[in-house]
Amino acid sequence: MSSPAFLSSVNTSSLLQALIERFDNGLSLDEPGSANGSANSINSEVRKLGALLPRLQVVLARHQNTEATINRLPIEILAHIFKLASMTEADPHPARRIITLSLVCHHWRQTALGFPALWTTIHLREGAIHDFQFATLCLERSKDAPLNIIMSTLFRGEQISNFFSPYSSRIESVSIFVPFKCSPYDVPRFLSSTCGFLAPRLKTLRLCTAMWGSYRCPVLPLIFGGDISCVTHLQVESFSPYPGHAFGRLTHLALSSQSQFDKRPSMTEFLDLLEANPHLEELLLDDAGPSIRTSDSRLPVHLPNMRLLCFVATSTERVLASRVLTHLRLPRQCCIRVHRDIDPSYLDELLPSPFPEDVHLLPTFGTVERLSLRGDMKAFGEYSVRYSATSRQSGVSLSYPLRGPDPHDMWPEAALNSFLRSIPCAQIRVLCLSLGKVTLSFHAEGWKSLFGRLTALKELYLADMDVSNVVEGLVGPRRDSEDMDALPGLSTLCLIRPKALDVDALLSWSEGRTTCEHLADHRLTIVMDMHVTSTSGFKMPKCLPKNVQIYPAESASGVVDDRTFEEPLDMILPPFGRDIS
Repeated sequence: MSSPAFLSSVNTSSLLQALIERFDNGLSLDEPGSANGSANSINSEVRKLGALLPRLQVVLARHQNTEATINRLPIEILAHIFKLASMTEADPHPARRIITLSLVCHHWRQTALGFPALWTTIHLREGAIHDFQFATLCLERSKDAPLNIIMSTLFRGEQISNFFSPYSSRIESVSIFVPFKCSPYDVPRFLSSTCGFLAPRLKTLRLCTAMWGSYRCPVLPLIFGGDISCVTHLQVESFSPYPGHAFGRLTHLALSSQSQFDKRPSMTEFLDLLEANPHLEELLLDDAGPSIRTSDSRLPVHLPNMRLLCFVATSTERVLASRVLTHLRLPRQCCIRVHRDIDPSYLDELLPSPFPEDVHLLPTFGTVERLSLRGDMKAFGEYSVRYSATSRQSGVSLSYPLRGPDPHDMWPEAALNSFLRSIPCAQIRVLCLSLGKVTLSFHAEGWKSLFGRLTALKELYLADMDVSNVVEGLVGPRRDSEDMDALPGLSTLCLIRPKALDVDALLSWSEGRTTCEHLADHRLTIVMDMHVTSTSGFKMPKCLPKNVQIYPAESASGVVDDRTFEEPLDMILPPFGRDIS
């Protein structure tokens, strides 16, 4: 008897082949005198094979499973995919997603169980009675891997402390999120009882406690036995981390919601904290920082490793960034980002400038060469108007939230003028504009004034905006100069999906430049959205000069460099303290 077709079609294992042979041999017993014996033998073999059938099915299923492309990956890569998948959604228990993945097949389960790092995040929530049971499972499966503890409950502090105490030597990260409804309770006492165990390996500490109504910033209570000197990443909301604890190894510090600005710790206390942590790389002051009514006469604090300094300021403390920057010595690779809240009906709130008068003491300003004005970005979670001046590695930015009903207010242009007072405009070589719905807040005369400042400008890019005022400011003569061209050194002009474009005026300007010997040769590129232009009556010119190219957006891939609007990552990624929801 031949093997069944479904078995012969696969590369069967030696076990499967042996079972087939035994079944064939049993059926070949056909001697006349041994019919009963043959029947009994066959029945015995059938029973044995029936008992082995489940195992045979498992062997076949696993064999077929190995053919899947993802299961051919090294298990280290598969485990990393599991880790990423567990973090893609806001799941209170990332390990629960690992369990779901482990149920797909035997290979995935063995991979999940074989990597303790997949089980290291433990979350205890308010009112979740089964969290302790699941936490015990994660503690077992994580073996000796470092632990990440998340607590979003105000109660059972002593129980939590006793539960984690035996594993305290493995804990490297603790995040405590106190619900807002619990803010009237004695939060400092809760923290002391919950964090009553020692954590000698603790490196990351997040304390998000919603006590925004506090009259003063309470000092961080004694936690983890008072020994958290090894912490490198510290995020504190509502509390003041100084002088309650001694920190000396911080590389990332985020302070937020520190009560009323005039009730905060002094500038001296704040600078003492920075001076004690010379290895700081990121600092976020989110409605927090020193009191703006205090000062310090010491020499500026030197922070040679600082990469990113962020300020999120209310309208009542608009001088905070300037005051703090005055007391710091920063390296040229440091990115400085300021996000300010304003009332658009009061333009005087745009003053004073968010940067110190002596910006030459901040090397970042001396390296910028690209100016970007954008109205299509999210800054610190809010749709904002954002101005930035950047180099390849660093930069400075100023952003304001878009909240008013009228996008054509005067304040965006006034805010730009405030920003430009601190920027060395004469060294800007590239200007990128993507202002979206606030485009009409900028008038033609304002663009002429800006172009007059950018004396070294070589490249101008406009994307997804009404370009009428910009083009008018570009092609119109300058009143304050004998030179009839606004940007005599311009070599590249690129318009990407422009709106309200006067093509004839732009081509006439381009033609006029080519006849002037003292003006730089230039290239004009226009990428048109043909769907929009077809409804607006746009007509493609029959003949174009060699330096002018017009492309439909659908076929313009590679025409415009995708990196045109790129900025250093530290200028756009959420800083520590804003990197989680």
